[in-house]
Amino acid sequence: MPPAPEGPATLAEDEVRSLARLANLDLPDAEIQRLTGDLGRILAYVRQLEELDVTGIEPTLHVEIERAPLRADEPHESLPHEIALREAPRTSMEGFAVPGFVEED
Repeated sequence: MPPAPEGPATLAEDEVRSLARLANLDLPDAEIQRLTGDLGRILAYVRQLEELDVTGIEPTLHVEIERAPLRADEPHESLPHEIALREAPRTSMEGFAVPGFVEED
């Protein structure tokens, strides 16, 4: 990837502070200043990409998962019961204990 173009920040510190507030992030001033520069360079790079002539190029709807290498779906021995439950935060009735999610009357 080519380096992001240098240039004036396209994002103001107030906008970065607003984004941080929306994300419930309490960032120090130094981090706000650093993110303002980083995000400004990212936005400038995106603007540069928008200038490309993509006439005749089909949009990419998805990556080709079909070509991803998959392991064979073959049965094999599982972990012994004791080892599988050894790291569980809670067990119950010789299985994993999970919080209830259905209210009972």
